[in-house]
Amino acid sequence: MERINIGIFGRVNSGKSTLMNLITQQETSIVDPTPGTTADVKTTVMEIHELGPVKIFDTAGIDEKGILGEKKKQKTFNALKRSDIVLVVINTNNSDIVKDNFLTEKEVVSSSAGRGKEVFVIYNKFKGGSATMEKLQAISGRNFPSVELDLSDRSNYTVLVDFLKANSKLQPAKTPLLPDLDRNKIVFLNIPIDDESPEGRFLKPQMMAEEYLVRRYVPTFAYRMDLARARSIIAEEVAAEKKRFDDFIFLLGREGRIQLLITDSQAMDIISKWTKNAPYMVTTFSIMMINFLSRGNLELFVNGVKAFKALKPGDKVMIAEGCNHDRKAEDIGTVQIPKKIEALFGKGAIQIDHYFGRVFAENDKLKEYKLVIHCGGCMLDQQAIASRIEDLIESGVSFTNFGVLLSYFQGEEALNKVIEPFGLKV
Repeated sequence: MERINIGIFGRVNSGKSTLMNLITQQETSIVDPTPGTTADVKTTVMEIHELGPVKIFDTAGIDEKGILGEKKKQKTFNALKRSDIVLVVINTNNSDIVKDNFLTEKEVVSSSAGRGKEVFVIYNKFKGGSATMEKLQAISGRNFPSVELDLSDRSNYTVLVDFLKANSKLQPAKTPLLPDLDRNKIVFLNIPIDDESPEGRFLKPQMMAEEYLVRRYVPTFAYRMDLARARSIIAEEVAAEKKRFDDFIFLLGREGRIQLLITDSQAMDIISKWTKNAPYMVTTFSIMMINFLSRGNLELFVNGVKAFKALKPGDKVMIAEGCNHDRKAEDIGTVQIPKKIEALFGKGAIQIDHYFGRVFAENDKLKEYKLVIHCGGCMLDQQAIASRIEDLIESGVSFTNFGVLLSYFQGEEALNKVIEPFGLKV
């Protein structure tokens, strides 16, 4: 788990933003008695030494009325899906809580329990009392850990953190980025930098792989393949680029020193041919990332290939990318994969919708799709990927991954080769 996600939920003016400021010990969120002050999900990251790195969501009041209130509520519950710990904040002076039988709080609790979240109740201690404390516990039917604090008193930080530490049972995820590797053998990183790659740095999956391997004393070799020459219609250019690749493989691979080649998924049309009989393992950065972010659930994405094979004219497919960037001519999600789908099924036969960044379809919308094709998710966290997987499973929608699908396009043998490092086979 990269970070523990802590979500703060409750009614309008319950003290959610005050709690955010108590945790961060600064004016992170605007606090004002005007109802609806928090208009959207406010996110901050920090280190709480007793818990580790955390991401905190301050959300809008879920009892806000009207069309705007419903929009805020949708955003709030999306944040709940991505939370590991759910803090339900209750204003002990709000008489509406008892009048409506804790309706709002029970909605949060029910959604949290359905997704296995840890739920803690924070009673914002205003002058007048704690009469509601036992009431919520009795009505909810569950004995959630609770604490009563004056959230405006910054000195209560230690009490709050001690409470969270004492009651949280979260265990850090142990999904490795890559399988066990020999520190005396090389990992070859094929990084065909394209027009979309930013100057001055590698993309996140490439940086993560490099850091992960070097930290474990596994030597790496970064190589830039010239995809334009490798795909050229001029035979001499293809031959020259293949010779360049083969020469480096030969130099590095003497005595079986190469153990794994990781490539950008878009190069699988070349890599699958040039490494067909290679004695080393092959995978893609996209597959590596989605396995890590899904906490080892790569098999679910591999199974989605069956749904791709079963597509028929008129079906709808979603292509989901976790990032927003300037799309260039040969973008994988908006150009390369749609082109391949069109070539296989015919122009316009499969309707393709695109979702970018943190925007993802709600469950009622998801049900329209036969398949979701998801990127490696490098700009999302494990909780966001887990939330999307849960939504897709609940909606009965199959899903796969860019790297898995681009490998499958080169044949079942190529697909098996890239998932073999993770112990899988189709």
